Amino acid sequence: MLKREPKNKNDDKAILILTEDGQKLGYVPKKNNEVLSNLMDAGKLLFGRLDNKTWVDTWLKLDVQVFLRDE
Repeated sequence: MLKREPKNKNDDKAILILTEDGQKLGYVPKKNNEVLSNLMDAGKLLFGRLDNKTWVDTWLKLDVQVFLRDE
């Protein structure tokens, strides 16, 4: 699931990535979130799908595809 955090102190365009049961996985990178956050702020429903995960040093990098549900 993707959830907007417009009051995030580090990034007003922040998008939180959560599992289906609400566990926090991380954030959409700041360099990639402007268009997505604008769509979400306009009421569009976005969702993500985990595509790949890779360990990079001590970080688990998640590759998430983001989709727009246009109804």
